[in-house]
Formats: sequence, structure tokens, C-alpha cells
Amino acid sequence: WLAEAGVKVEQGKAVGEEGRARTFPTCGGILQCMDRNNPDYTYFAVDGVENCMRVLEDVVSGGGKHAFVEMSACSGSCVGGPIMDKHHCLLLSDYQEVVRYAKPKDFSIPQPAPTEIAREHTSLKRGTYQPGETAIREVLAKMGKTSVADELNCGSCGYDTCREKAIAVLLGKADMNMCLPFLLAKAESFSDTIIKNTPNAILVVNEAMEVHQINAAACKLMNISDPRNVLGDQLVHILDPMPFIQAYSQERNLVQKHVYLADYKKYVDQTVLYIKSCHILICIMRDITEEARAQERKEELSQTTIEITDKVIEKQMRAVQEIASLLGETTAETKVALTKLKESLGHE
Repeated sequence: WLAEAGVKVEQGKAVGEEGRARTFPTCGGILQCMDRNNPDYTYFAVDGVENCMRVLEDVVSGGGKHAFVEMSACSGSCVGGPIMDKHHCLLLSDYQEVVRYAKPKDFSIPQPAPTEIAREHTSLKRGTYQPGETAIREVLAKMGKTSVADELNCGSCGYDTCREKAIAVLLGKADMNMCLPFLLAKAESFSDTIIKNTPNAILVVNEAMEVHQINAAACKLMNISDPRNVLGDQLVHILDPMPFIQAYSQERNLVQKHVYLADYKKYVDQTVLYIKSCHILICIMRDITEEARAQERKEELSQTTIEITDKVIEKQMRAVQEIASLLGETTAETKVALTKLKESLGHE
């Protein structure tokens, strides 16, 4: 926006001796912003989730009396936050940059009276309920983890182990569905159920035109007794590969209506989808053989009716012509007879 507005920001240097709070985003930076003048307190900085948990466990067990602890979940504090990995930042270099930018004195800002910022905190401690093994196993089973091998302990949910996640679910601290392997397995199971039970024939091939997956409807359509007989085989052995090659080469989806599969004597509506990101092509075929046969019978009946109608019209026209011919002959004979009668009467 600044560039579009024509505003050029020049790099400058901080002036003056104020800027002690600029160390805030570094590990120990909060302590450096404070006047640590109470000899009865220990001032301590810790970073990283694991280290923070150890300190809290120490406090819970009764240790760490009279201490002010600066805790940062991110290693290196804010300068080592999760977004910083995206920019390939370095903890030491970033810390040095912050320290060079900081100053020894505070900015002159009016401070409120201690009574204005005082607050009383009450205990939020809950009961010491600990879920039993049966309850934990039930939650794990609902997450698709029925054996120790299923407990991947990937940490994607924020907990170190699947058991810790299950306990957190029972304590109301976590959502059971927030498990990446569980969601992936659920999505795959849902997709597999649709593919297996859909009446449409579905065929998946890779870019080398090798059969990667085929559902039961496709096997039935193409008279394939066992899908294992075609998996990994070339597509050309069971279907015309040209629509697939066309969709792949043109990088577009191809929709074809009323395609006749001569090898199987079937009519289908065929759609070939090219999924470039996955390097696969998906073919969906809807069997319209019965509809096509019904349409053919209807067209044959219409053609037969037209032919019969033409024959009836032809016979009727022939009859009319014959009648007209007979009427013409009779009229001519009558005319001749009357003319002769007239002439004979005239002579008399």
C-alpha cells in the first residue's frame, strides 16, 4: 500500500537513550525491562514448552519459593515464535538485532498508582479427578486407536502422547476430533464407503495410464471377476485410453455422453477428471444401457409405424387412382354414346 501510494520509508537509526522495553520479545527480555531490586526474590527466565512445564511441576511440588519466573512457550521467546520459521530466522542473530535496537533507559511515561492496577486473584484449582484406564481406552478406541501400534504420539494435537490427549478429552480440556491421523482415517473411510457403494463405475489411473483403483460397480460393468487382475495393468487392456490421454494432455476434464463400450455391449455417460496435484485421472461412468436400449426400441417402433403408414397411404392413393381411371373411362363412353344419339336425332 505504501509503495502504491508513492511513500518511501527510509531506514533510520533510533536516537536517544530511551527504549529499554524493546528487549521484551527476547528470552529474559521482560526481566531486563524490570527494576529487580528485591533481594528476597529470585528472577528467572525459561523458554520452551517442556522447560516451562518442568518449572511449573517444581512449583507445584513445593519448590521455587519467592521467585519471579518469566516463561515463554516459544523457544527463544517471541523472536523464535512459530511464524519465524517461515522466514528462516536465527535465534542468535535476531537476539543481537533486538539488543542493538534497545536502549538502557525507559521512556518517560506517567505511571498509575499501585492501587489502580491492583487485583485480587482467587484459586482456580479443580478437583483431582483422574480418569481410569477403562475410560481412557474407550476414548482412544473412539479415536481409532485400538492398539498400542495405533498410538502414533505425533503431537499434532498439542499433546505429547495419545494417552495424554485422551485424558484431556475426559477432563473436558480437549476435543476428540482434533486428531490429525484420526481425521485423515475418518475422511479416507468416508471416501472409501462412497466409492464402494456408489452405483457409478469409478476407475482411477496414474499418468502412466496404469490402473490404480477400481470399484465394484466398474468391475460389474466390465465383467471383471477380481479387481486384483487389473490393478497395476495398462488401461488399454480394459478401456479405450484416448479420452484419458486427451484429458491428461490438455489438462482439463472431459465429459462424454452416450459412449458405447463395444467390448462389453454397454452404453455409458463417461466423465474423465484430471487431478494434476495428485498425478491421477478419475473416470466416472454411469451405465445407461437400459435407457439406450429403450430409446432404440422406441426409435425402431417409430420407424416401423412410419413404414406401415407409408404403405397404407400408397395403397389408398393407388385405389383412388384406379377409381378415377374407371370413372374416366365410363364418362368418355357416355359422352360418345350421347354424341352419337344427338347426331342421329339431328339427321332425322
